[in-house]
Amino acid sequence: MDQLDDHALMLKVKAGDVEQLGLLYKRYSRRLFGFFYRMTNSVAISEDLVQNVFMRMLKYKHSYSESGNFEAWAFHLGRNVHKDFLRKNKRYAWQDDMSSWEDQLGEEHNKEVHLQRTDELNNLSRAIQALPADKRELIELTRFQKLRYEQVGQLLGISESAVKVRVHRTMKELKENYLKLDGNISKKTNGL
Repeated sequence: MDQLDDHALMLKVKAGDVEQLGLLYKRYSRRLFGFFYRMTNSVAISEDLVQNVFMRMLKYKHSYSESGNFEAWAFHLGRNVHKDFLRKNKRYAWQDDMSSWEDQLGEEHNKEVHLQRTDELNNLSRAIQALPADKRELIELTRFQKLRYEQVGQLLGISESAVKVRVHRTMKELKENYLKLDGNISKKTNGL
């Protein structure tokens, strides 16, 4: 049997074959987890939000369009789940735990390179976190989840060209945030 594409699987779920959602879960849970983790910086919260997305898929399967794009629909639900989470948890604050970034570096032979990469990743993460939530989300969708601008435009209800402009402006702001952080680190290091 040929492997069904995501759209065909979701159409089967919509028709009542809910067991097919398990395959979609296998295909998308890691990506959704990554999306939520970069937005919340919490493993536990991210895992819960992924579960909420798939529960909503079951609940709202009737709203899936015959001509829809499953990937865009999944991230649309993900955005809504994240917004609901933020609304319910107004006291939610970002954490500065960078251990997950440092774990990704692995073993380095050159300790100086390792420390430099740690600082760069630390600064990048902080620069991203300094952005407003809508801009962090835009970076997450376009850069980390690699959604096409057309798909992001559909999610946000704007044109593809408007997405391009927003991404350009957001990347420029991210670069400025990063350079400010990098400059502060350099000043502190040179002042010692």
